[in-house]
Amino acid sequence: LIVPENTMKWKNIRPTKTFWNWSDMDNMVDFAEKNGMVIRGHTFVWHQQNAPYVDSLKTKDEAVAMLTEQITMVMERYKGRVFEYDVANEVLNEDGTLRDTVWLRTIGPEYIDIAFKAARAADPKARLVLNDYSNEYAGTAKGDAFYELCKDMKNRGIPIDGAGLQLHLVAEHTFNREGLLAQIRRFAELGMFVTFTEIDVRIAMPSSPEKEAQQTEIFKGLMEIAATEPNTGHFVVWGYTDAKSWIPGTFPGYGSAHLFDKASQPKPVFEDLKKILADSPKRKK
Repeated sequence: LIVPENTMKWKNIRPTKTFWNWSDMDNMVDFAEKNGMVIRGHTFVWHQQNAPYVDSLKTKDEAVAMLTEQITMVMERYKGRVFEYDVANEVLNEDGTLRDTVWLRTIGPEYIDIAFKAARAADPKARLVLNDYSNEYAGTAKGDAFYELCKDMKNRGIPIDGAGLQLHLVAEHTFNREGLLAQIRRFAELGMFVTFTEIDVRIAMPSSPEKEAQQTEIFKGLMEIAATEPNTGHFVVWGYTDAKSWIPGTFPGYGSAHLFDKASQPKPVFEDLKKILADSPKRKK
């Protein structure tokens, strides 16, 4: 399974209103199909990496038209070839309120509904996901608000299929297994699946055996849950090697967040995860 980290984001796939940069995404889809892989689409609605003409939208009508056109054009092009999309990404603040974005300012809170309805119309068989970070634990402000937003959408008949938990975690912070399980299981009660969408576990540098052990336990804990909970099934890492990591540039002082080291060699935890996956009851069905 592969994900376009940046290729499908607005400023890259459509840098101007009239120019569509299809080649990069076309090549990625072709590569996936030739190598027996599937693709998760990422993402339409986000507060970053928009083209300038998007951030300068002023009226509700033009914003709705632009958002609907973007989703429709991309999803119709890759209909039947991209199995799942992060339709909207990071729409909440840490306190659970809606993030101030061009979409909220021009359209209002219903922009999320509009995006998901447009996505369903464009490719009725694609799985549609709301994705966010720091939303993985029940009992936190953002985790609870994320759940309530999804529940409200489901109750109103908005076509949302799954919850995306990014899981950008920190090795030195306590891994709340029970909070994560509670979050996953209440999504199951809504009839929604959960995708682990952007996993990495960063370490405060310099690293140490103790920190690496904490990181290993978090990675293993996540895989154990993904491999056993009925409504989970994807364990997606956000970059696989420390050689090309986004972490140091975004979180100064942190690194070593991935399953492969700076020489692109697997760390010991990689074998641990392979064993958990091989022993999964899901794989034995």
